[in-house]
Amino acid sequence: MIDSPPVLLILALIFLIVWFSYQCEKTRWGAKISAPLIILFLSFALGNLGVLPSKTPVYDAINSVLVPLAIPLLLFSADIKRALTECRAMLGAFTLAVVATIIGAGVALSVLDLGVFESEIVGVLSASYIGGSANFVATAQAVGFTDSSWYLSTLTADAIGAIFFLGALMLLPTINFISRRFSHASLTEQQQQARPDDAVPRTITEAGVVASLTLSAVICAIGYAIAALIPVEGMFIIAITVLSLLFANFAPQRWRDQLRFDYHAGTIFMYIFFAAIGASADLSVMAASAIPIVGFLAILVIVHIVILVVVGAYFKFSLAELMIASSACILGPSAAAAIAAGQGWRHLVSPGMLVGVLGYAIATFIGISITSTLHAIL
Repeated sequence: MIDSPPVLLILALIFLIVWFSYQCEKTRWGAKISAPLIILFLSFALGNLGVLPSKTPVYDAINSVLVPLAIPLLLFSADIKRALTECRAMLGAFTLAVVATIIGAGVALSVLDLGVFESEIVGVLSASYIGGSANFVATAQAVGFTDSSWYLSTLTADAIGAIFFLGALMLLPTINFISRRFSHASLTEQQQQARPDDAVPRTITEAGVVASLTLSAVICAIGYAIAALIPVEGMFIIAITVLSLLFANFAPQRWRDQLRFDYHAGTIFMYIFFAAIGASADLSVMAASAIPIVGFLAILVIVHIVILVVVGAYFKFSLAELMIASSACILGPSAAAAIAAGQGWRHLVSPGMLVGVLGYAIATFIGISITSTLHAIL
C-alpha cells in the first residue's frame, strides 16, 4: 500500500493503466471489452486496494484541465453537416434514454425505501442521470437538499452508480443475445463509417501537435470567459463545443491543415479521465445510508438498459447510437465523446456532445419536477 503517493507516482500509475489497456485492446478478449472498461476496472481496483488514492489534486487537475482540453481536440475533425444528420437519430435515442431513466427511477422507488429525504434523493439523482454533476448540485439547491450526511451519501452513491452503469454499458456489445438484436446495424459497420479520413494519414509533426493543443487551450479560455459573462448551467461546455464546431467547419482549410494528432490526443486525455473516475470511487466512505441509494441506482440502471435495448431495437436504432445516447444522458457529453472516440465512432462524437449538452439544459427542471410530484403524492 502506498501512503500519500507523490504526484509523479500517481501520474505514472495512471499512464501505466492507460498504456496497459491499449495493449490489452490488441488482444481478442481486450477488443471485445474495450480499453475504457479495462481502464475503469483497473483504476477502480487499484483505488480501493489503496495503491492509488481516492482523493488527490491530481484527479482535480485532470477533471478541470485535461477534460476541457479533450473536448475541442475531439471535435476539430467533426463534420457539422454529418453531425446534424446523425443528430436526428441521436436525438430520438437520447429521448428514449431520458424516458428510460425516469421509468427506472420510478421502478427503483417502488422497490426501495430511501428514508426521510426520499423525494429529494430521487429528484437529485434523476437530474444527475439525465444531465450531469452540475444538475445534481443545482437540483439539490433548488429543492433544499442540504443535510450534509445524506448529501455526501447520495453523492458517493451517484459516483458508484456511474461506475456500474459504464461497466454494464461497455459490456453490451459482448452479449450475443443483444448484439443479434442489432444485426441490422452492426458495430463493425459503425466503425467503418466512423473513419473516412483514415485512408489518407497525415504526417504527425511537433508543430502540428502544439498547434492542436494551443488552439484547444485558447478555445477553453474563451469558453471560460463566456461562461463568466453568461452564468448559465453548462455554459462552459456549450461554449467550447460551439466554438470547436465553428472552427472545424468554417475556418480556412489552411488553418485546419495545421492541426495534427488532435483526435488521438483528445482520446488519450479522456482515457486518463476514466482512470481518475475509477480510482476516485471509494467504497470505504459509503455509510449505511448510501447502501440503499446504490441499490436504487443499480435498479435504475438495469431498467434503463433493458428499456433502451428492447425499445431501441424495435425502432431500429443502432447499438452504437443507443450506447452514445445513453452515456450522454447518464454520464454527460464529455463521457459520451470519450466512449465514441474510444470505440472508433468518430461520426458520433459531435452528436453525443450535442445531446449531452441538451441533457444539461433539461435535467434540473426534470429533477425539480420529480421532487415536487413525489412530495405531492407521498
